[in-house]
Amino acid sequence: MWHTLSYDSKTESILISGKFWSDFGGYLPQIRSFSLGKNWPPQYPLYPGEPTRYHFLFFMVVGLLEKIGFRIDFALNFLSAIGFFSLLVMIWLTSKKIFSDERVSWLSLLFFLFNGSFSFLDFFKKYPLSIQSLHDLTNLRDFVSFAPWNGSQISAFWNLNIFTNQRHLGLSFALGLLLVYILIVRHKKGLYLVGFISGLFLVLNQAVFGIAVLFVAWFFVIVKQVRIPVLISTVGGLPWLFMAFMASPTKPPMNFHPGFLTQDPITFISIFIFWLFNIGLHLFLIPIGFFISPKKSRILIFPLLVLFLVPNIFQLSIDIINNHKFFNFFLLIGVMFSALVVIKIWDKNLLGKIIVPFLIFFLIFGGIVDFFPVKNDKFISVADIKANADGSYIASYTPKNAVFLNSTWFYHPASLAGRFIYNGYSYFTWSFGYNQIQRENITSQIYSSSTKDLACKLLIRENISYIELNSRPENFLHPNWELWDNQFTPEYKNNISGLKIYSVSKNCQNYEK
Repeated sequence: MWHTLSYDSKTESILISGKFWSDFGGYLPQIRSFSLGKNWPPQYPLYPGEPTRYHFLFFMVVGLLEKIGFRIDFALNFLSAIGFFSLLVMIWLTSKKIFSDERVSWLSLLFFLFNGSFSFLDFFKKYPLSIQSLHDLTNLRDFVSFAPWNGSQISAFWNLNIFTNQRHLGLSFALGLLLVYILIVRHKKGLYLVGFISGLFLVLNQAVFGIAVLFVAWFFVIVKQVRIPVLISTVGGLPWLFMAFMASPTKPPMNFHPGFLTQDPITFISIFIFWLFNIGLHLFLIPIGFFISPKKSRILIFPLLVLFLVPNIFQLSIDIINNHKFFNFFLLIGVMFSALVVIKIWDKNLLGKIIVPFLIFFLIFGGIVDFFPVKNDKFISVADIKANADGSYIASYTPKNAVFLNSTWFYHPASLAGRFIYNGYSYFTWSFGYNQIQRENITSQIYSSSTKDLACKLLIRENISYIELNSRPENFLHPNWELWDNQFTPEYKNNISGLKIYSVSKNCQNYEK
């Protein structure tokens, strides 16, 4: 976690790995809105004006840690590391409980950390096998398999990058596995926490909430002993339900979209090939593990099948790539069944002991290839508030709940200072279900307004507190420079960064909403 996010105290700069750059550009505004801003009831700081549609709890806690004195890298990395370590512990404990064999547990961890995809085929396609292969591998900087963005058939969602980037995912999955563990062992006191844990996901990770509901409902139907405690436990979910009501999540779509990220044409064969390349030999070992597993573990087969099949048939969020979280959780438990098969082969005879090392190699080689781009990633420096004159001014001289009309997106100085920006990066706002096109159009209208009267009416109508105008705005913006230079008076100007800040209240005094 520290390898992908750090801090240079000498230059007062946040150091962000290149592969974490875009994701942290969405997380930083959320964290700072709680630590340096005023964001309750929570709004999405990249689309203020309505309740948040994003599960905010993890980043709110990080923000509160920073607020009480933790430096931002310690606040985020500490919670992220605890979450990821807890996930490793739960994988070990759950597999040990299911199969009563520590060897299965250790293999399950190995298979989780090093995915079974055939990304090594993409590697050798780009770097043909030679005496230089080990050097090419250990110095790899970019993922060779990164669908749907680089033309590969193998998607980007099986390597450790998803946990270093989606910092709340490790903790969410750890708690999800804890829930499954409680249901499996039928822990009397733990069952009364099922409602509390399930409800928590409404504001921690909504995809895992769906996963939790699936497992809880299945155990409720199949296991009589859990029914009364689980029913009583729903009381514990009410506080989270109340907190979730303060948000306005988009209604999850249930669109028919077979094959997840399978490339056209979509057929049963193309879907099979897609998953063969993406999860490798696990495609065969997991179902074999189902058949040879102990009776007590077979209760997991139905929810796991649902967890794999439904996201393969339907699009469960605005962006199809978000279906990956369901497959990731399926694999958390699925690789335990693969590990069981490998151990059974090892125990069978001498031939089994010869086969197993080769089998394990091909089950983890793709993950080894995917490990080095994370290891070899380099930091990008972002000047924090003390080293950023624009951010420092905003933090010192504007209200904590101020809304800034912004001419640039990523790492905006207002976001560094914990303030809201009116129009965040398009992918973030669109994928969370906001009306991204409408807001971008209004932003464009304000900056290109032909008159001060028109600009002020729009600014006041949209509850914007300040206008930021950069000399290098986003490409879709075409500011009326004559208007902003001659009819609006900035209260702050930085000749070095080319940034100006205008107060709406001072420049639009004679206009009403």
